[in-house]
Amino acid sequence: MKINVEYLKRFAAFDLDDRALKDLLAGIGLETAETQSIGGETVLDLETTPNRPDWLSHYGIAREIAAKDARLRFTPMELSGVKLPPASDDFSIHIEDAADCRRYSGCIVRDLKVTESPPEVQRLLLSLGLRPINDIVDASNLVMMTCGQPLHIFDLERLQGAQVRVRRARKNETLRLLDERVVALDERHLLIADASRPLALAGIMGGLESGISAGTRHIFIESACFEPVVIRLGAHALGMKTDASYRFERGMDAEATLPALRMALLLLARSQGRALVPAFFQDVYPRPQLRPALRLEKDFPARLTGMEIPAAVCAAILGRLGFRLRDEGGHWLVTPPSHRVDAEYKEDLVEEIARIHGYDHLTGEMPLAANPVLRIDHERVTVQRLKHQLAGAGFNEVINYVFQSPEENLMADPQGSPLTLKNPLGRDFSVMKNSLLVGLLRNTAANANQGVERVALFEIGKAFGLEGRQVRESRRLAISACGLQQRKDWRQTGLDFDFAWFKSQLASLGRRLRLELAFRRDAQPLFSPSCSFAVEVNGRGLGRAGEIAPEPRRHFKLEKPVFAAELDLAALIAAVPESRFRLWNRYPATRRDFTFLMPMAVSYEELSAAVERLRPAVLESYELTDVFQGNAIPAGKVSFSLGCTYRARERTLTGEEVNAVHLEFVGRLAAQLGLIQR
Repeated sequence: MKINVEYLKRFAAFDLDDRALKDLLAGIGLETAETQSIGGETVLDLETTPNRPDWLSHYGIAREIAAKDARLRFTPMELSGVKLPPASDDFSIHIEDAADCRRYSGCIVRDLKVTESPPEVQRLLLSLGLRPINDIVDASNLVMMTCGQPLHIFDLERLQGAQVRVRRARKNETLRLLDERVVALDERHLLIADASRPLALAGIMGGLESGISAGTRHIFIESACFEPVVIRLGAHALGMKTDASYRFERGMDAEATLPALRMALLLLARSQGRALVPAFFQDVYPRPQLRPALRLEKDFPARLTGMEIPAAVCAAILGRLGFRLRDEGGHWLVTPPSHRVDAEYKEDLVEEIARIHGYDHLTGEMPLAANPVLRIDHERVTVQRLKHQLAGAGFNEVINYVFQSPEENLMADPQGSPLTLKNPLGRDFSVMKNSLLVGLLRNTAANANQGVERVALFEIGKAFGLEGRQVRESRRLAISACGLQQRKDWRQTGLDFDFAWFKSQLASLGRRLRLELAFRRDAQPLFSPSCSFAVEVNGRGLGRAGEIAPEPRRHFKLEKPVFAAELDLAALIAAVPESRFRLWNRYPATRRDFTFLMPMAVSYEELSAAVERLRPAVLESYELTDVFQGNAIPAGKVSFSLGCTYRARERTLTGEEVNAVHLEFVGRLAAQLGLIQR
């Protein structure tokens, strides 16, 4: 929106240099995109927001400046001397649908002589980016730039039937616009028409045949308020954007039509050099605009913003912005002015108060208050952690239907009772799935059989079943991996997924949630007997993991091994401990290694459980660093190496202390599991 600063001063007599003016405008939300000097006058190009159509005029900006500086006063043009006569029967205005046009005011002025506008008007319009045409058209443009209300002026002698109608276009109607383009119309377009034909696109552009020309003697001036959505859709359908449509589609002030009409008559009287008395006037206002009063508690602005704003200051700011207040003791009843189409809630009023009072009054302190409504959704947080962890490890999430075939249900649970649909889409979708793993196998096959070398997937979904006559529904996490773990390149050989890698991913997933997952050998449906595990945490079952058995792989035509796991999400989330802050340990750590022979009958899970039982308080962590079998190792034995990290939280440990703790720990561990230290 372009604003001529000298013209602006006519409506708010401020004494600010350009820099100070731009700072003031920025403080109330009006940034200056560009500053120009045109004919020795400063012109500001302001960035306005779509919810503030009142800013698209000099009146709107002057009103804001006067509201910001209480010493100033907004002074619009004096229009009380411009009289509008009562309506007569020789001309009429009709609105066919009040939902399309909120108000339509029009008047007829006779015996005009089309001439040039005064030089100062031409200079003003040029500075605002508008081309002067003649005094009649220029008057309508100046009204729009002054008060924001677009006008349209018709050559009265080109109107037929002594009437103007506001109606929707009919099928196959066309209109030649002022830019000489012929447009095809339909019911989306709102028209201004006479008794027989279209005259103009309402709120967008006038028609060429009814436009002002050098021979115009009598005119009809239109000042209307159209429904914003209708104008927006009509302009969009034709790919048009005009100064008028830009304003109408944001919502105009229905109370501005008469002041704008009077302003146009005043400007024309100046250019014509004589007083103008309309020969006809009619104001059609089928649904008068009613603005309900908003209840605003006097302490609410301070409570909402955190700024201490006295009630008197709040009332004064709203008053300067044109809001009407009625004091009701502990609250006001505030009626927004008609030009503030955006003010609908009491929070909007507080925004106005804070904006004019100044955001620099906001303090940098956090409010000392608790939010009684806010609750952390631990389930959602945990699920997001799982998804991020798996995605970071290279797994892709899939989403499958909750239906599958009875045969696929039997793969996952041969003993279970399926939940059968009464009206399935087909046999392949006839039962509710009892496991997510079959769906992952189908996804894996679809990718692997198309040449995808690495297929790592996960899904979070629901599984269903029957327990007696009771429907069982559980939320699960399923994970699978098939193919290349590592591609071959010039530095390294290719490496396929194996269960050791897959198990490490599951363990890492557990550690992300501060859980230590245990894997106990256990025969599970769908898994190979040689690689099938029950997954547990703190001795409680979470799910199952292992290598998919050959028969299901053959069913899905999968050649390479598939490693998979399915966990009960509710049980997993229930096991996650509460998050607590723990201060980082600033003391140095010391590492000791322990290499030993262990009977092959002892599993790593047993070793890990023994370490947890016997671990000293200063043992911070441990890790398996090496596993070796060969000719140098006795039969029935395997060589393990553990790396142990020791650190105290309250002081630095000495070497002697670490050695003593380590030797005692290793001795007890060896005694319990029959280990032979190397």
